[in-house]
Amino acid sequence: MATHGMWKLIDLFLNLYDNKLCLIPYKISIPNRQLLLKPKLSKTRRYFLKFCTLFVLCHTLISLIILCLPIFIKPERSDSTQASETVQVVRVYVLLIATLFPPTFLAMSYVISFTPVVAEVIVSSIAQFQKEARELISTHQAYNYYVAELAMKLMLWVSFSISFPVPFVVTYLKIDPLYALFEGDREERYFILQILVRIVVIFIIFLDVTKAINAFFIVGLMVTCSMNDILQDLTKSSVNANSETRLQEVNLYKKMFIWNKYTNQNFCTFSVPPLIFFGFSVVTLSYYGTIRMAGEMNFLLYLCLPTIAFFSSCFVIMLIPHAARVVENAENFIFSRTNWGNLSKFERKTWKSVRSLGIQVGPFGYVIKDLKMLALRYISENTINLLMTF
Repeated sequence: MATHGMWKLIDLFLNLYDNKLCLIPYKISIPNRQLLLKPKLSKTRRYFLKFCTLFVLCHTLISLIILCLPIFIKPERSDSTQASETVQVVRVYVLLIATLFPPTFLAMSYVISFTPVVAEVIVSSIAQFQKEARELISTHQAYNYYVAELAMKLMLWVSFSISFPVPFVVTYLKIDPLYALFEGDREERYFILQILVRIVVIFIIFLDVTKAINAFFIVGLMVTCSMNDILQDLTKSSVNANSETRLQEVNLYKKMFIWNKYTNQNFCTFSVPPLIFFGFSVVTLSYYGTIRMAGEMNFLLYLCLPTIAFFSSCFVIMLIPHAARVVENAENFIFSRTNWGNLSKFERKTWKSVRSLGIQVGPFGYVIKDLKMLALRYISENTINLLMTF
């Protein structure tokens, strides 16, 4: 998956979110296929990146409090309660999205802001593994990811473009989460300031979340697809009669295992569980909103719902299957090498001792192919339940 097209996508991503907005601490070398950490990043910029991540976290907690507050405190008679039932439903729906969507990719934002070296190590190691694998196999199969690259390019441009009009539309329609905090104050001298504060808050949240989404999908697809490509190529290639070459194959797999363990410990363990839990919830809500909110919301704002539904479906259709195949391909590769007849006793014991690669889901094990069917069933059942209930 670490094709030239994917590296150009990283270059586009950096151009949009770094050259224009200064939200990424990386630079890219396409000829060397390396993602490098910028050596001289100012303190102001480093603190701003951390501020954005913490700001998203605080906004999510505030949205959760506002969402749960009516359960414990009976709301007073105000403009909010006098508003039409449709507006109230839309406000609650937007509040749910604002509460569930940012935590889905908050781990990616944390890595970029607080531990940027992790992403550099993960991405920059891929090219070296591909080079070593090509040296070990006689015929290299060219994998085509044109559709995935096109979908990612579309996702980059759409998510970046809607980050600018959405804050104004949401604030104008009075359905942003912070509206509930300012609705009681109608003094004219503070009114414009309140509007500006709400717009700036939504703008920062939206940019940081879309940055994290795009980064997660790019890194996730590069890691999973590259591992699958290398493992499939090695499995299909015949076992070399040269013992030195076979040992190089073992060393390559061990290096990939160490890299995979580093990736799991420093990224996947704490990023995949919220991605699955909150991600499935957001997909369900986006499907529900696309069907139920038609004609109820402002048209420009409504267009965000099918957009979220489409791109969030890519998570289920593309990312989960590729992640699940890592375990399967690793097991097939180990099995093919263990059962080759002319291995020495040392080599056979070595292959039997190695463990499978995989994308770890916290303490719950690896991502496996059953997760895709579980996701589809969970999303479809809960979408139907929401449509029947509300």
